[in-house]
Amino acid sequence: MGLSPGLYPSGLSFSNAPGRGCGVGRIMEFLQISIGGNQIQQWLYALAFMGGGFLGGKLCTLILSSVVKHICRKTSSPLDDCMVKTAKRPLTWLITIGSITYGLSMLDMDEAPRLWVNRVVASLIIVVLARALAALLTILINRYVPVKAPGPLSKRETDMQPLLKKLSSTLIWVIAGVCILRTLGYNVSALMAGLGLGGAALALASKDTLSNCFGSITVFVDRPFAINDRIKIAGYDGVITDMGIRTSRLRTLENRTVIIPNSIFASSPIENITAAPNTKVSQTLAIKTSSGLEKIEAALALLREIGSTLEGTDGNSSAGLTAVSGNTCQITFIFYIAQDADYMAALNAVNLAVLRRFEEAGIVLG
Repeated sequence: MGLSPGLYPSGLSFSNAPGRGCGVGRIMEFLQISIGGNQIQQWLYALAFMGGGFLGGKLCTLILSSVVKHICRKTSSPLDDCMVKTAKRPLTWLITIGSITYGLSMLDMDEAPRLWVNRVVASLIIVVLARALAALLTILINRYVPVKAPGPLSKRETDMQPLLKKLSSTLIWVIAGVCILRTLGYNVSALMAGLGLGGAALALASKDTLSNCFGSITVFVDRPFAINDRIKIAGYDGVITDMGIRTSRLRTLENRTVIIPNSIFASSPIENITAAPNTKVSQTLAIKTSSGLEKIEAALALLREIGSTLEGTDGNSSAGLTAVSGNTCQITFIFYIAQDADYMAALNAVNLAVLRRFEEAGIVLG
């Protein structure tokens, strides 16, 4: 890429030019000075391409995104707009890396440095593409896996967003890491074989971690609950607030956070309270035997009416005489509180209604 002495791009020789020509000749001689096996003009060309690569990438990205945005305006879905916005930065970096690569190609290098430059450039491209793919999958998960269900019937179908994002990101970067190792010249097969020699010991050491990961996969496949569901498991009663690859967080009724290993979900019974259409309440009432048979029968009828018609209750209630003694009769009263009702408010309303109606009917509790 050097120029022969005295011959310049214009085709003129400045070796005999007076005055100004002597200055140009000195500049040209300076540009032909060799540093590190390359002339200064080669270094300048390379630096110009490398320095202008980022600005060129920004400009090209701006032009392309403007054209694509104009096309995407004709569609009603916001998905394509998000994808264009996400692709801008990776496109800028790819153009920048390409410009730097072209600039470095203008320099004379030995075979070994040239090989490592190509390997590093290829590794950078893999990193950029992996980040772009991870961002794209995040957009798709946000789009097609909703955070909250539109109603109670589809509640079980929702909210595995955090788990899906973590799993997809981990998988992408593991694949990217393997590709980078192959690009840098490492024998991945031999490396995996070497790792396989200690695989048994590693599996034993990470048994709990692996079981927790498989537990999270089990929850994702079986979907026994969703985020914000109230469940009972391993002696804990609370609301699931977050689920990760290894552990999940449950907020108990005492407003304390319990970190539960995901392996417990795969090995323990889970009682999903939120999934139930209503909550069963069973109470025992004692009535004086001296009230008489008519009062007892009236009490049973009033209980069935209150438990089935009062606001906040759900379904048919039942009341029955379950025990008789010399002084009192025991009545078992079963009713159901609706899932969307305030539990304590509904329970309070039912008990107050029982006391009021019994007082009006002259029924005395024992």
